[in-house]
Amino acid sequence: MKVLFSPIIATSILSQSDLIKKLIQEKGYKVVYKNYIGINDADKPDVHALLWFTLGIAEFSTDVVATYLMSKKPKAVYVTVEGVPTPATYLCSNLPKLEFIAVSEFAKSCLEQAHLKVIDVVHHGIDLQEVQQALKFAEFEKSKFKERFGDSIVFLYVGRNDPRKNLKGLLQAVDILENKGIHDFVVLLHTDPSIIDSIKSPHVQFLSKFGSLNHVQVLKLMAMSDYLVFPSISEGFGLPVLEANSVGTPVLHAWFPPLSEFSSKVFNFTWDFDERELVQNMNRQYWIFHKYNPLSLAEMMEMAIDIFKNKKDEYEDYQKQAKQHAKKFDYRKIYPRLLRHINIS
Repeated sequence: MKVLFSPIIATSILSQSDLIKKLIQEKGYKVVYKNYIGINDADKPDVHALLWFTLGIAEFSTDVVATYLMSKKPKAVYVTVEGVPTPATYLCSNLPKLEFIAVSEFAKSCLEQAHLKVIDVVHHGIDLQEVQQALKFAEFEKSKFKERFGDSIVFLYVGRNDPRKNLKGLLQAVDILENKGIHDFVVLLHTDPSIIDSIKSPHVQFLSKFGSLNHVQVLKLMAMSDYLVFPSISEGFGLPVLEANSVGTPVLHAWFPPLSEFSSKVFNFTWDFDERELVQNMNRQYWIFHKYNPLSLAEMMEMAIDIFKNKKDEYEDYQKQAKQHAKKFDYRKIYPRLLRHINIS
């Protein structure tokens, strides 16, 4: 029997889709990826269930409606969102007729503010086998990394270059550190080449293009770095935080939902945001920005540098705690809850 699976093309969604696919296959079903699931596809006798993984806004979810409402097969719509969908989502579409499964309590709250029905919340997961592969590769290559950057504390950024990710704030934090005479660090960017023209500091280097590496390679980069820096101000989930912790790398990030749902203040370096602001993203949604002063990030980077250099036992304890915490998010523990919605136990 088959499960028809339609995820949108986005790096984090595709990496999680692969884990969901893997678990479905482990349960004895075949998974067929589809750009669009039509009712004729759904009604075939060898199809057991239908699964969509998309954004909970009209532009991306409208194609789901007809097949979802017409098919009697088990079905689920797994969605993320970074803010409140605009009124067009519920006034000018049939999306209120769907039942969504959200990636976070934060996303659930945003969808419900747009009068959409959310029946469950299922966080993202990690693959411990991929984690072990990444750690093995990192152990082999980390000496080359250190040769390249010397005694500099290595901060890694992983993510796209868009307003939500706040790379501008990260660059401002670097300026603050330089003005304080702190120079024993480097920030490596795995992001869009569009950021290159904005880089003015020798302490910031473009490393590789976001989306150009496979998932294990990204985990390896995280494992080779001393810290992941995550300056984001708006997320639907915030997967790099969990991924970095899975390979034992502490993360610097602001404490806001949904990161506060699965991260920890014990071994990650966090600070409070100053204000929430609604920012319209075209006619799709009102992003919820959790804004903070770049000084907060700079101060946390300074603290992280000091701990790595002068309190090695404390740093290593953070690494151990991060790894242990992330094991709770093994996809074999997380995604059975999602699969129950398509009658796979």
